[in-house]
This record gives sequence, C-alpha cells and structure tokens, in this order.
Amino acid sequence: MALSHSPKEPPRHESSGGVTPRSHRRTIGVRDECIEGRFVHITTHQLCMAWWAHVEGHITRRQLRVWFAAWEMRERRSFARPSTRQQPLFRLRELQGLVGGRGSARAASELNADVKHLARLGLVRMRANRITFASSIEELRVGDIAGFWSMWERIPNKRRAVPVPRRTLRALAAGFGRAVTGVMIALMIRSLFWHRESGDFRVDGRTKGAWIAEVFGISRRGITEARRTLTELGWLAPIEATQWQLNRWGAHDRINTDWMPGAHDDGAPAAAVGEVEEARAMPTAGSASPRGVFSAGSASPDLDQTLPLKKGNQKTRTPGTDPDPAGVSLRFTSGGRKKKRCGSGPAEWGGQGAPRIRDIRSEDLSDVRRLLELYRQAVEAGLAKAGEGGRLDFLALAERARARGHRSGALLFWLLREGKTTFITQADEDEASRRLKEHLFGDLRPREQWGGDASMPPAPPLSDDERFVVACIRAAKAHRIEDPFTIARRAQGWTRERWEGAIAIGHAGRLLATGEA
Repeated sequence: MALSHSPKEPPRHESSGGVTPRSHRRTIGVRDECIEGRFVHITTHQLCMAWWAHVEGHITRRQLRVWFAAWEMRERRSFARPSTRQQPLFRLRELQGLVGGRGSARAASELNADVKHLARLGLVRMRANRITFASSIEELRVGDIAGFWSMWERIPNKRRAVPVPRRTLRALAAGFGRAVTGVMIALMIRSLFWHRESGDFRVDGRTKGAWIAEVFGISRRGITEARRTLTELGWLAPIEATQWQLNRWGAHDRINTDWMPGAHDDGAPAAAVGEVEEARAMPTAGSASPRGVFSAGSASPDLDQTLPLKKGNQKTRTPGTDPDPAGVSLRFTSGGRKKKRCGSGPAEWGGQGAPRIRDIRSEDLSDVRRLLELYRQAVEAGLAKAGEGGRLDFLALAERARARGHRSGALLFWLLREGKTTFITQADEDEASRRLKEHLFGDLRPREQWGGDASMPPAPPLSDDERFVVACIRAAKAHRIEDPFTIARRAQGWTRERWEGAIAIGHAGRLLATGEA
C-alpha cells in the first residue's frame, strides 16, 4: 500500500530515501480493475481462525464449508433493498443448496447439527434473520489458543481484509479436498489485495511450498497435488520465474478472480459466461432425488480417494501418462476385460469414438452433446432418471466430477452408480443449466461480448406462441408456480409438445434462458 504524505511534503523517490513513488507502486504486480461476480471482504484473522479451528479438530471439513456458505448467504442480502417491513430470512434449504444434500432428511439433520455446533463454538451464529461471525480468536470457546498465535505470527500482511471472490467462495462451500482448500486460503492471503487509492486489485503473489506446509499444516505432496489441481481447473495461473527467484521467494502465481467451475474448458473467458449473480429463488426439495447417504465428512469424495477399480495387481503409472484415462467400473464388460474405445468414430462425433457410459472419458464431460448421449445410455442402464429433472441432475453431477476429480470420468460413473444426487450444489446445477441452455439455444452472451458488431442481424420478432410462452413464464414467476406449462394448459389447452415447440423456435428460448422473460 502506498505511503501517505502531507500536502506540504512531496512524496519521496528512490533517489531521496529509497521509497518507491506512488505512481510506480500502482504498476507493481498484476492488477485487475474489478472482480467479476463481486467479492466479500474477509479479514486475514478470520480466514486463519477458521482454518486453525479445522486443523485442531474443533470443526469438521463440512462445518468449514458451512462457514464459507454463511458468508455467501449474508452477502446475498447486502444487495437487497433496505426495508423496514421485511427482514432478511435465512433458511436451511438455502444452505443445502450451497453445501449439498438437498432433498435428504439426513442431510438436513446433520447440517442443522453443524450450524448449532458452530454457534456453540462461537465461530458463526446463524439465526433466522441474522448471521454474525467471530472477528477474533478470543471469541471462540476453546481452551488453548497458543497454536493459533504461533500460526498468526508467521502470516505476512495480516492486518487487512482479503477480497475473496464470491465464485471462489461458493466453490469452497461446495467442497474441495483438505489440501486444496488450505492451499486456496494460503494463496488468497498472499496474492489478493485491494488498493484503496487506485481502486483496483492485485491478484498475483509469491508463495513457498515450505511456508504453506509449516503454517497451514499440509504435507508437501498434498501442496503439489493441490497446486496441480487448481492449475488444471484454471483458478491458478503460474507465472514464469527464474530459478533464483523460485529459491528466494517461491512460486509466482496469479489467481483468476473471474474463475468459476467449468469456464476454462470451453476456451471462453469467465467474464463472458453471463452467470446470474443475484440470489435466485431456491428450488424445492423435490428437485433432487437422493438415493445415497449424506457423507458425515464431506459432500463429495476426497480427491485422493481411490475410486472403484479392478481388483488385483495394479501397474504403477506416472500421473498424466495413462494412455487410457477412463476408469469406470468393469461390471458392464464381458469376460472380465475392459473394452477399448476405437480411435476413430463416425463423422457425427468428429472422428472420435462415440461416447459410451461404460467408458466415460474426460473429453466427454467437456462436450454437452456427448454428455446428452451418455445420459441417454445412463437412462437405459438404470443409472439416471428419465425426464428434464433427471437430465439436469446428470449434467450437474458431470459438472461436479469435471471440477473436482483427477479422473473425472471415473468420478462421474461412481456418482451415478451410487446415486449421489445429494452431492449436487447450487453452483453445479447453475453451471449445468447454463451449458445446457447454451447448447440448445446458442451463445447466451450479450451482444457486447461480440465487440458490438453492427453487422449482426437484429433478433426476429416474437411470434404469437412465443409471446404467450413469455407471458406464462412471467406469470409463473409472479405467482411462484414451478412449471409455467400448467398456466398454458389451463388457459388455452396447450399440449406439452406445442409448449416445447414454441420454446425451441429460438428467440423465445433465448429470452427465457437469459432471464429477460
């Protein structure tokens, strides 16, 4: 942060006192003018306090995720219009949408117990109309806090607030492994700064792995794996540095503050995704169909957990060198041997092998068209439910596997086989819905994202059926009716085929998908 000077005394330059000029300070490091999706100011003390409580065993990993979710829930209400008649209302189903476990009675019971435990500890108190966080370690009801002060002494730039991106906050609430969560907290403390004078954000920093291991209690191997995972996801971007710089200051990284799960795979900037950031109406409990058991430790399997593989001697391999990255169950194959996918396929799949539910690969999860073919096969095999709700659950599980698994194809099959729809979070469902609408109706980004090309033809006018569909959607939103088709059926006797045909025309579908209807 730049030094302050009195009006009568000009700022000192390097030649006069070794102080960097203020104008030069603004150019140091990688800067972003804004953070897409907004951010939340969380003090360094609070971040360290929550992680220390988890490392010392005062809170579980899921309770740490509840703590992150509580920040997102409170931040949503800060954008609501102030009203003396209506107070903010926090419900358990909103917490389930962020952490996981919607539609599961056991999940609701365990999350309720987590909320009560965090309140008894003093870390966060979640009431019906208010959420408050502990601002100091002295507010926690724990016996010995000497370990926290030992950790606190080794934190640089600690008396400040960290601008945590809300997209990152929701991803932390949805669940990562222990090492990935700890590394993300450490890198945000070292790399995210908001400069009051210039109004921009510094998003890069240098961090040694030995410092993270010593301060945050993570193994060196776990740090290496976590950094690799975050780089593959696009959240972390390494910056080239010389060897002597690495030895002295550690790795130089840039945090992608505009990141959100899945955006990097399509090659499009995260700012062009068009995600709706305002708090949306929470879906009903029936939107998910839980068949599995809500995990007591996390709403997703650990990244280091071994997925079901063929029993027997396994050949060791170097990560990333496996010629056959798929790793799903072999129950569907005959003769106990895994069937290889052909190297070439029909022209409709771009020369690649056709997607097969028996052999899910990572490239299948990046293409919605291939995912829909996998969904059709999953329905036939009894791994997924038919209908629009089952399709959305399938795509949401694919989003979760794509963003949180080293072997995403194997992880997706495991989620389908075990029926882990309770693991679906609001972020997974939102991203799956966005990708599906973009596949069905085209690119939903605003015209400004194409550079304001005036040669683009104007949108065609709405037909009578399309105008009627838009009117039904608006009426359903106003009266909180889940399925707008019921209004069309009661008002004019429409059939489901006519309804879907009107939406599929194109322009009406764009209006509905972008929320303009």
